[in-house]
Amino acid sequence: MIIYVTSSVDGKLASTTGYSRFSCTYDLVRLHSLRAVVDAVLVGANTVVRDDPLLTVRYVAGRNPTRVVVDGRLRIPTNSRVVTDKSAKTIVFTSSNAPKDKVIKLLSMGVDVVVLNCRGYELPMGEVLHELLLRGVKLLLVEGGGDTIWGLVKYDLFDEFRITLSPYIVGGRGATPVVGGEGFSTYLDFSKLVLKDVKVCECGNEVHIVYHRKLPTFRMLR
Repeated sequence: MIIYVTSSVDGKLASTTGYSRFSCTYDLVRLHSLRAVVDAVLVGANTVVRDDPLLTVRYVAGRNPTRVVVDGRLRIPTNSRVVTDKSAKTIVFTSSNAPKDKVIKLLSMGVDVVVLNCRGYELPMGEVLHELLLRGVKLLLVEGGGDTIWGLVKYDLFDEFRITLSPYIVGGRGATPVVGGEGFSTYLDFSKLVLKDVKVCECGNEVHIVYHRKLPTFRMLR
């Protein structure tokens, strides 16, 4: 699994107002080149609500991946482009506590809705990945947002972490961080990474960094 994000140099995916368009054209080509070779691209509900992304391949030639949305409360609007656009398949994972009428509505619109049994609304990402594997998804690209990435990072459910640093400082306590959630408390818990590649973007003003996940000596599931 590959996590790919483009952030400000101070580690923000979006400003306090939700603005998140940090990529230059070359960075978009890099991202879409990955979309063209993976089986599916995954985002969280906040990304769909805030950005209404299409999640298809447009900056390069290639096939569209399956679109996957993790949405425990089933908050995504039914007029979202991942719902109404039929150029790619969309799978929505939600919890057993989500509104049943909306599940039925999305199913009627051609969306594959997978309901997972949960105590609350937080979806077990390990189970999401297992269900995707059963559906033939072997190579997955995750594009955000911060809470969704945290759900993968905290259990080491990724292989590669790619980040493009764009030449902006955003600031703001309410801005969206690259990784959200409750975070790790000690050095022993931190997710360890191994640097694999660094290059200056063709635009001359961004840096693209590739890390691989370092296998932990131990990690308590929490």
